[in-house]
Amino acid sequence: MFKFGKNSPVVSSFEKQPYLIAVNAEDRMQTRTARMMHVHYDRIEILQLQSGHGVHIIDGKEYQTKQGDILIYNAGIKHEEFADSENGMDILSCAIGDVFLKGLAPNVLFAEKYSPVIQNGSCYHEVGALMIMLYTNFLSRNPSRELEYHLLCSLLLTIREAVMRGESEEEQKEQELGHLIQSYIDQHYKENISLQDIADEMNMNHYYMSHVFKSTIGYSPMQYVIRRRIGEAQSYLLATDKTVTEIAYMVGYNSASNFNNAFKKMVGMSPQRYREFWGSQP
Repeated sequence: MFKFGKNSPVVSSFEKQPYLIAVNAEDRMQTRTARMMHVHYDRIEILQLQSGHGVHIIDGKEYQTKQGDILIYNAGIKHEEFADSENGMDILSCAIGDVFLKGLAPNVLFAEKYSPVIQNGSCYHEVGALMIMLYTNFLSRNPSRELEYHLLCSLLLTIREAVMRGESEEEQKEQELGHLIQSYIDQHYKENISLQDIADEMNMNHYYMSHVFKSTIGYSPMQYVIRRRIGEAQSYLLATDKTVTEIAYMVGYNSASNFNNAFKKMVGMSPQRYREFWGSQP
């Protein structure tokens, strides 16, 4: 992480030379006062919560924050900070200007889809070490601009990689959960199941369950149920002599009428017409 050669990827990732605007160590007395909504356009702000807990609202989303968390405010993002009024928080923070990464707006470290809060202690010690070195250099009688520059590059890229890695891991977890929900539906789609039944079986909120499933599979859970039922019915219509009513009940419908309506809406013709049309093909 601390390879500072001229051609180091840490250095060459930036199109301009970032610089340190400020670095601060705020104690619990200072952070007890709420910091209401504000925004900066000339900097990225990075906060490391060293003790305590609070609430941070970033771009309209609320985060319950605690010791070990790292927060990143990209330029142009509105944010508010509320510490526990009795205990406050100890925070090490820095503001960095002239951050230019290819494909991103000035003073933006990552795209909006990524979370601005790094939790669970990811890269906490690395970030803490870099920020302490920045703080020490900043307060020294003869601060080194070269050291500051390399420390800033390492800090920014360490955080950027952690943010993107954390999002990737979260996406992987959601995909695994989405496929688990799919497996359950595949086993039970012929039964009289509802969205709430699926959510209860998965032990999760049905809104979140639907979001995870659709982002993984591409359909809402109930759209998937209908498609599985109609697809199975098409096979029965062509491969068996069972009546339309029998097939309706076999694939999970409680009436032939509901089945006919769903089938026609999905396929464009009635089940009987589908059987006659495809059954006559060579």
